[in-house]
Amino acid sequence: MSSIGGLALAEELAEVAQRVRASVVQVRAGRGGIGSGVIWRTSQPEAAGAEAEATVITNAHVVRAARQETFTLRLADGRELTGTVTAVDPEHDLAALRVRGAGLRPADIGDSSALRVGELVLAVGNPWGIEGAVTAGVVAAHAPVDPDVAVEPAEEDTPDDAQRGGPGRWSLRGVDLIQADIQLYPGNSGGPLADARGRVVGINAMVGGGLAFAIPSRTVQHFLEDAEQITQRLYLGVRVFTVPLPAALRQRLSIAQGSAVLVGGVEADTPAEAAGVLIGDILLAVDGQPVLSAERLARLLNRGATAGQARTLALVRGGARVSLALTPVVQAAA
Repeated sequence: MSSIGGLALAEELAEVAQRVRASVVQVRAGRGGIGSGVIWRTSQPEAAGAEAEATVITNAHVVRAARQETFTLRLADGRELTGTVTAVDPEHDLAALRVRGAGLRPADIGDSSALRVGELVLAVGNPWGIEGAVTAGVVAAHAPVDPDVAVEPAEEDTPDDAQRGGPGRWSLRGVDLIQADIQLYPGNSGGPLADARGRVVGINAMVGGGLAFAIPSRTVQHFLEDAEQITQRLYLGVRVFTVPLPAALRQRLSIAQGSAVLVGGVEADTPAEAAGVLIGDILLAVDGQPVLSAERLARLLNRGATAGQARTLALVRGGARVSLALTPVVQAAA
């Protein structure tokens, strides 16, 4: 490559990085930054300079680190706005926040399924508190994390890490990811992975084995679609906990999924009690859809469902499969 060609490429990449940076926010709890976020979309303001509502995407582990529902979002122009968490999906390490303000610039969203191995990608975020920092690399693979690779969030450890089981809790095991040969640092979590045209194709989340792992933009779109479909909150009347399924149990009962939810409590006068759900039951599926986590159970119950609709639960009880039918009810407002 000639020196002129190299200068032109460098100039073009700098312009691309600048465009992406305009849609990146720093997610802050108190005075400190805990991660990054992307202005994913905005409503259309009625007039130039008018306020619009925007959706900011970040990682579930970023918002969970602070254990709060509102955050300060520092924009690329230095303004600070308040964002409120509207949806969280720990299974795919995604969270959405709602923010309102003028001059919010949504990112150009690309199709992650069209991203090819070997393509140049850029990561934009706030590592070590340095706002809008950029690193570059290439796509190495589209695949779940190798089970032998130790991964951790691209964020600083918090005092609560030990109580939450450490960074490995957000391992994204079994989830299809963009793997890139690119450097991420603490504070990059939740920031965008963009292609050479500046289109956001992923949300940076994890590092491990010398690679960075990003949640594909297609997965983000599905996450937002799921969140929009939940118009009411249905519940069973159980307290559940996400648990791994022992290999011996999976083999004996021909269970494909690696995790499910354990029933830790059954409330009185609820659909679960009436159907005969017991403490210690392991809930595998709702209407044939695997329940991999407590959060996924809530989504399966509420996505496109209506009150009065019967559901079928697949359980493991006493080492044997059990099927129960029940009808969730609308959860009373707090």
